[in-house]
Amino acid sequence: MMITALTRFGGAALVASALFFTAGCSSTEAPTDSGAAGHNFGDCDITENPTVHELTPLKPGALTVAASLPYPAGYRGNTLEDVDGGYMYCLVAEIANRAGLERVDLVNAPFEALVTAKASNFDMAVWDIIVTPERESVVDFSTPYNTYQTGVLVRAGSELTEASIKDSVVGVLAGSRQQSLVNDQLHPKEVRVFNSNDDLFNALLAKQLDVALNDTATVMPRAAASDGKLEVIAQYEVGGDVAALFPKGSPNLAPTDEILADMREDGTLDKIMSRWLNEILGGDPTALPVWSA
Repeated sequence: MMITALTRFGGAALVASALFFTAGCSSTEAPTDSGAAGHNFGDCDITENPTVHELTPLKPGALTVAASLPYPAGYRGNTLEDVDGGYMYCLVAEIANRAGLERVDLVNAPFEALVTAKASNFDMAVWDIIVTPERESVVDFSTPYNTYQTGVLVRAGSELTEASIKDSVVGVLAGSRQQSLVNDQLHPKEVRVFNSNDDLFNALLAKQLDVALNDTATVMPRAAASDGKLEVIAQYEVGGDVAALFPKGSPNLAPTDEILADMREDGTLDKIMSRWLNEILGGDPTALPVWSA
């Protein structure tokens, strides 16, 4: 996905592109259309008259957000100029709204540049970046806005169970948390390691594996788009928190945490994930049965 993104958007170098959204906003309950207030947040449901926690943006009136694009699941649209929805976009749109800002400007950035602090011409980066001690040594993270666990992906009709997985052939990605899970805790009959999601999922479809383990945010959309060939039947509570990333020492970290706390308390964060994320996941990941290794 990232290679395609960089080609589409002009290469690996950081490319800035201001977006001025003109599409009207929809509304549910308290959140209302922000267009009347002169804001431009695409199709996101934006809270009216929220408590404002001011940020110190790079550009007056705009929240500059970095991500590796395109990523239609998180930032709906085929180009920077088209983005008008998605769970990540609506998350940053609501943060901008609660910071008293009028719009979100997106900049495209390679993932590696974000987590290694090689890029800094943004206020924050939101791209489901998992918080790790190594990354925290060079960048700052907000409080988490979501947590992803490990999904158990099988072919439709599989009779795999929490007990029988130990007698099965399990596929994981190299260097993943799932690789540590199977090697350190699960100890199945055989572990096969892959370098890409496509190879992993194709091996499962080709019956070279009994089960594939990967993040719920990865396996659930794959199952939902498989025309009934794959399904996610359970989860392990092995995963990580995802959070907004900031340049080290950013003054915007503390007010963003305050905004996220408000969004959790009033239910806005759950509404964004329910409307935009659960739809592409094909269901609520928290409803999956929890297995123990």
